[in-house]
Amino acid sequence: MSRSPFARRAACAAAALVVVLIVAPPASAAPLAGPTNLRVAAITPHSVTLAWNGATNPGSFTYVIEASFGYRVGVKPPSTSYTWTRDMVPGRTYSFVMWAGNAKGQESAKSNKLTVTLPVDTTPPAAPVVTVTGTTSSSVGLSWPAVADDDHTCCTYRVLANGAQVSIDNLVWTGERAVTVLRLAAATTHSFTVVAVDPSHNASAPSAAVTATTQPTFDTTGPSAPGTLVAWDFGCETWLFWERSVDDVDAQVAIRYEVFVNGVSDGSQTNADRWITYGTQSSNTFSVQAIDSAGNRSAISSVRLDNQAC
Repeated sequence: MSRSPFARRAACAAAALVVVLIVAPPASAAPLAGPTNLRVAAITPHSVTLAWNGATNPGSFTYVIEASFGYRVGVKPPSTSYTWTRDMVPGRTYSFVMWAGNAKGQESAKSNKLTVTLPVDTTPPAAPVVTVTGTTSSSVGLSWPAVADDDHTCCTYRVLANGAQVSIDNLVWTGERAVTVLRLAAATTHSFTVVAVDPSHNASAPSAAVTATTQPTFDTTGPSAPGTLVAWDFGCETWLFWERSVDDVDAQVAIRYEVFVNGVSDGSQTNADRWITYGTQSSNTFSVQAIDSAGNRSAISSVRLDNQAC
């Protein structure tokens, strides 16, 4: 049975609508509006607060801030400011740019580029508050809480005994702010102060002095000899390895090791089990001796290498 003219016209219209729906391009999405007028709202030696004029967009979106060293952060509207503290070094120059983005992958045009130079940090840390944590016949333990400073990475510390800075070789750090001062004479009284130094090399005032008296001693016994001394020849340099000594009074971290090349001292280091040195001739004797805090020395451990060449 043939279709009526009305039915044929309806079928053709439906087919044409399907074709239009298939081939018609989708409507383009409206571009995202981005932040404008990126500017400095506040600045310190360790941070910069950025501010901007906010954008208005349909749906959700995020502000993206990028620093000149490549790191990015996201800030959710309606915020129109952000304080940047990551990797900020006093006196250095940084630049920032920002834009808006959404979950569909759309991005707005970028804001103006903002360049800032952080001021130099001239503020010293607060003075540490030091306490004595213990004594032996040759050492004194000290500790102190964190000091106040405008730099969150603060601080390093200088330890002074009787007004003179203690060398690294005579310190054993047992914590971030806890240290043992080594090789003090027995039954003697000492005064200690600590100075805090921030990353910009600003030094605090010295802490209030604390005093401590080392205990009397009858320690006349040296540590055990360094064990299993071995030497590896790498041509122009020799690597030495040994097992740490033990002592009847000192902990292993307090024992110092002196290294000799052909009987001549090459240096010393506390709490060591290796050394890099240099021979002076084709055949060389390398020796290591342990020394406790009272100055008692162990027997010497030695190893010989022949036919060394540089």
